[in-house]
Amino acid sequence: MNIKLPLSYQEIVDEVVNFTDLPRQEVEHKVWMQALGEGVVVQDAKHFGVTPHEYDDKMEQLYKEGYGLIIETMVFWASHERQLWIQQAIERIRLYAQKNNRPLDELAILMLGDGTGNDSLELVRNNFKINYFDIPGSKTYEFATKRFAHYDLIGDSPKETLLYERLRQRDRVNLISDYNYCLTSQYDVVLSFEVLEHLTDPVAAIRDINLMLKPDGIAIITEAFSAVSDNFPTHLKSNLKFVNQTPFLFLQNKMLMTWYSQKSFFKFKPMEFVKKEKISLPDFISLLKDAKISRPYLNNKIRKLFAFGS
Repeated sequence: MNIKLPLSYQEIVDEVVNFTDLPRQEVEHKVWMQALGEGVVVQDAKHFGVTPHEYDDKMEQLYKEGYGLIIETMVFWASHERQLWIQQAIERIRLYAQKNNRPLDELAILMLGDGTGNDSLELVRNNFKINYFDIPGSKTYEFATKRFAHYDLIGDSPKETLLYERLRQRDRVNLISDYNYCLTSQYDVVLSFEVLEHLTDPVAAIRDINLMLKPDGIAIITEAFSAVSDNFPTHLKSNLKFVNQTPFLFLQNKMLMTWYSQKSFFKFKPMEFVKKEKISLPDFISLLKDAKISRPYLNNKIRKLFAFGS
C-alpha cells in the first residue's frame, strides 16, 4: 500500500493544496510561518474573535471552519519527536496483539480526534484497520476524509471491476460520525493524542474512553494540560488544574497506567492505560511507587492544600 505521509515543507504544502480549497500561495505562507513558530491557529483565533483559552461559540466556529489546525498538526507531525509517538504506539499495539494472540488486522482500533488523519494513515501502513473520529462537518474532518478516499481506503466502488489489491485496501478506515456509536465497549485500542486539553470536561472524556474499551483493552494517550500559552489559544485554561494528574484521573475511571514513554522529549508522551474491572489499593500504590509519576502529583496536591489554607 503506497501511502506517503508528507514530511518536507513542499510535501506538506502539496498535501494541503490537494485536499483543501486554499490557494497555493496562501498555503506556502502559512506552512512557512508555522514552521518558524508563528502559529497559524493564533491567526485563526483572531479571525474568529476567539478569547484565548476559553471555550465558546467562537472557538467552536474556529474548530469547524478554520484551516489553522490542519497546518499546525501537519507541520508538527513531520517532526521526529511527533512521529515517535505513533511509532511507540504501534509497538505497544503489536505487543497487545501478541499477548492476546490476535491478528493485527482483526483488532478494533479507534483513533479519537485524529484531525488530519496522519496517525490513522500510519497505522494503516502498518496493517491495522482503523475507526476514525473527529468533529464531523469540520474542515479538518473533510481534509482527512479526502485523504482516506485518495488512497481508496473508504471510497465507493468504481464502476469497473476492482483489482485484488484495491479490494484488499478498501474499508481500512471506518469513518465515525456519531460519537455515541463509540461508547459500546467494542474497541481493543483507543488512541487519542493531544485532545484532552481542548475539552471543557476532560474527566468526562476519560470516562467515555473507559466505555469505548473492551475489558482489558488499552488506551494510548497524550495530553498537554500545562501548555496554556499564547501559541496554543485552543488549550483551555480551565484544565490547568489537571496538570500532573492524568495517571490518577484514569485510575479513578478504572484504567491503570501500564507503560509510558521514556524516549520522548515531552514527559509521559505517550502513556498506556489498561481497562480493569475494578481498581485495587495495590494499583494506586503502584503509581505512588514511581517517583516520576507520584512526585509531581503529590507536589501539586500540597500546593493546592497550602493555597487553600492561606
